[in-house]
Formats: sequence, structure tokens, C-alpha cells
Amino acid sequence: MKKLNKLITFQFFQTFLPTFFVVLFILLMQFIWVYIDDMAGKGLTLITIAQLMFYFSASIIPLALPLSILLASIMTFGNLGETYELIAAKAAGISIWRIFRPMFYLMILLSIFGFFVSNILIPKATLKYKALLYDIKQQKPALLIKEGVFYNGIEGISMRVGKKDPVTNELEDIVIYDNRSLGGKAVIITAESGKMHMSADERYLFFTLYNGSRYEEMDKQKGYERTQPHSMLNFSEEEIVFDMFAFNLNRTDESLFKDGYQILNVIQLQHKIDSLAELVNIRKTTPIHYYNLYLKINDSLYGKYIPKPMIVEENELMNDVLINKQMIISNALNNARTVKSVLDYTSTDVADTQKLSVRYNIEWHKKYTLSVACFIMFFIGAPLGSIIRKGGFGMPVVISVLLYIVFHVVSITGEKMAKTGTSTPQSGMWLAIMFLAPVGIFLTYQAANDSGLFDKSAWVKLANRIIHTFKKKTA
Repeated sequence: MKKLNKLITFQFFQTFLPTFFVVLFILLMQFIWVYIDDMAGKGLTLITIAQLMFYFSASIIPLALPLSILLASIMTFGNLGETYELIAAKAAGISIWRIFRPMFYLMILLSIFGFFVSNILIPKATLKYKALLYDIKQQKPALLIKEGVFYNGIEGISMRVGKKDPVTNELEDIVIYDNRSLGGKAVIITAESGKMHMSADERYLFFTLYNGSRYEEMDKQKGYERTQPHSMLNFSEEEIVFDMFAFNLNRTDESLFKDGYQILNVIQLQHKIDSLAELVNIRKTTPIHYYNLYLKINDSLYGKYIPKPMIVEENELMNDVLINKQMIISNALNNARTVKSVLDYTSTDVADTQKLSVRYNIEWHKKYTLSVACFIMFFIGAPLGSIIRKGGFGMPVVISVLLYIVFHVVSITGEKMAKTGTSTPQSGMWLAIMFLAPVGIFLTYQAANDSGLFDKSAWVKLANRIIHTFKKKTA
């Protein structure tokens, strides 16, 4: 039995590890394809790109792990069935449950690993890669000055270089338009030659210009518009400094991203969910106080007796009644509008808070669905492989990809249903598990009873039996 356990475990890892890393690589290429426009032309170092890909790879493990387990399980037991090793083990009196036992223990370890990834690794890696990706998006494209083309990458500066030596960074025929002055007056600098170099910390770009002139418009002063419209200065050497802060990768404080629902672990998510539920209850009861407050405001004449010391004329009495009536109606309308506005605001606020609570609930359930998905994929793949008895990368790959697509589509559908409020977060996030769990139970039962589920002869016999029964009834 020890040799059989070692054989099954070795064959499983022989398929699982390559599949896992291949799927990770494919998903990483998709990530690069999506964000290639944000990264291209910014002079990113290989270390920065490697860090971004490493952090992102941790966040896509939940996509790669179930597919790898499914494919490895089908191929492992398919190979055992194809080489008749599985049949020999059954003939020796070893049940399918005993054959599955080492893989069952291995799935427990992989499920624990999956929970660790979802609860610990993904929040930290997501925080890192989102902060780094944000900094990359904010970074300006790298300084790229081409010959004979105006370069406008530096804010407020437009420059053209007639000729540039890529090795020594020596320049010829230089024209610089400087529009950084507050008054909007342009400064035009021309030079026959020059040289550019960066500071040691790459914060500043220095241009050393030779044999040129500086043209600058002057402030308009009365009496000087015609005699002194501008200033022109010739120089043999001049140095211009440009701030390159926006061109460097400046790291943002990661604490700015720490409150996102993808950045939290199970304990933090539960705390957020409880806090939001308490906040919703408080805000739901707040309008009642406003309503009761205005409900208690009595009519100005309610319960009051005002004696009249003198006889009042009928017209004067009617005028007082009309004035009081209009005032009462106006006050009632104002109170009603106030209560309505409070109710509308509270209703919108409660709805937004509940949507946020749903997002936290979805993320909380995600932490556990990955671990359960590992078991489900094994109990689909292992019996399916023992039934079809096909190894290699042919039929197992096709079946595993189709099953994984079904699992992924149902998972996304359930998550969208939970987000839109069509279903609860619990039912939405566990929809794929509930959908595929009966499939796993059915396949495991069929494998335990040596069912010919994929045997052509069994299906032909069943079809002939149905046809024969139908002919008897029609005869």
C-alpha cells in the first residue's frame, strides 16, 4: 500500500505542478496585456516589473489552483486506469476509497494552503500590487528626445533637438520654449550645441547650452511698448535645470489602500460586516425620531382658551381664522418636506451602506470557497479519471477545461447575483459549489461501483433496450 500511495502521490504532483505554473503564466500574460499601455515607455526596471508580476501572481492563485487539481486528478487516475494499475489494485481487494485515501489527505493540505492564500497571502499581495500599479500609472513616460521632433513630456516645456548623440548625449541645433512663468510669457532659448545629464539621484535634468540666445517678452509698461517690447540675451554658456520628479517611480503610502475589501482577512472582514450592520440599524431608526418630533408639534390653538374681552367684528374674526389657517398649512407642509428629505437621504445612505456590506460579505465567503473548491474538483477529477481510463493531455485536458469553465461561469454568475441583490451573498458565492457537489458525489458513486458511464457498449445496450421496449409497446 505504501508503494501505491507513493505512486499516486508522485503522479499527481508530476502533473499538478507544471499545470499550476502554466496556468499562472497564462493569467500573468493576460494581466500584462491589460496593463501594457500603463507600463510601456516609462523606463521601468526589471526589478519593478518582477515585483508587480510576483505580487499579482499571488492574487490569481484561486483561479489556477482548482483547475490544476482537476486536471491533475483526471490525468493521474486516468493513467492508472489506462495502464490497468487501477484494475489490478481493485482485483487485489483494494477499494476505490482506499485508493483515494492518500489523495484525500493531500487535498486537506491543499485546502489549508488555499485558505492561507485567500486569508493571508492575497490581502498582502493585493495591497502591494495595487499600490505599485497606481504608482506606475501616475509616473510619466520616460524622457525620450528624438532628433527633429518637438518633445512636450516636461510640463511647460517644449524642445526640439536637431541632432543627438545617443552615447555622449551631446546635442546640436537646440530650441527650447519655456512656458512655466505665471504671467504666461514665453521664453525662447536657442543654442548651437549643448549637453544633457541627470543628477546623481535622477531628480533633476541638466542642460548645458553653448553659443546661444535667450528671448523673453517683457512686462508691458507705459511708454515702453514700442521701444522695449522684449529682451534678448546672448550667451556663450548657460545651464538650465528641469525637475524630473514626475518621471521617477514615487511610491505611495500603502496605508491609503488598506481599507479595500480585498485587502482584509477574515477577522477584519467580519469586524467590518458587524460595524456596517450596526450602522444600518442606527440609520434606520434615525428617521423615526424626526417623525415623532414633528408629530408631537401640536396646532397653535390646540388645548388653549383665549378669552376675548371685547366683541370682535365678524370680518375681523374671519381674517384671523384665515391667517391662522394659512400659517398652520404652511408649517405642516414645511414639516412634511423636512421629514421627506430626511427619509430620502437616510434611505439612500442605508442602501449604499448595505451595498458595501454585501461586498464585504462576498469577500468573506471567498476565503472559504477556494478550500471547498479544491475538494470538489478532486472528487470530480479522480473518479472521472478512473472511469474514462484515459491519461495524457488529450481527453483529460478537454474535459477538465470544460468543467472548469462551467465552474468559473457559475461562480461569476453567483457573485454578480450577490452584488446586484438578486440573491444573498451566501447563496451567490456558494452557487458553484452547490452546483458541482452533486456531480462529484455522482461520479464518485459511479467509480466506486465500477460503472460503465463512458463505456460505448453500455450505452449501446441501453439504447437497444429502450428501442426494444418501445417496439413491444407499439406492436
